[in-house]
Amino acid sequence: MSEALPTDMSTLTELMRKPTIIRIVSILDVTSLSILELLEYGLTLDDVNYSMTNRVIAYEEPRLVLVAEDYSGLGIGQTPDYYYNSLRSKVKLTEIGLYILESIKGEQSRDKSSQTPEHQSYDIDPRHVGGVK
Repeated sequence: MSEALPTDMSTLTELMRKPTIIRIVSILDVTSLSILELLEYGLTLDDVNYSMTNRVIAYEEPRLVLVAEDYSGLGIGQTPDYYYNSLRSKVKLTEIGLYILESIKGEQSRDKSSQTPEHQSYDIDPRHVGGVK
């Protein structure tokens, strides 16, 4: 499903200023993850819902639609695996999420190129705490 970029650039700019959005697009940079895996990164369901509501991320595959008999009177799913399957569902970046990610990467590359050699860190060993930023 292709989500077009919003025509309102102020909305897009506001999304790009949200730390939660920046974190989610950075985590989903390489691959799609399940909602449960995003929770393991310290994100909350509110963070995930906010990102989905603003079309930054979306389900990778269409979700199973429950029939009326599968819901309680309050509209809550009654099947035992409903919640587990929801948390297990993979999410991916939409076009909006990809645009935000590319913007972040562009800013990072500009920041790196503007550093003078004496300010650059050459210790990139991931096991070394000083090399991780």
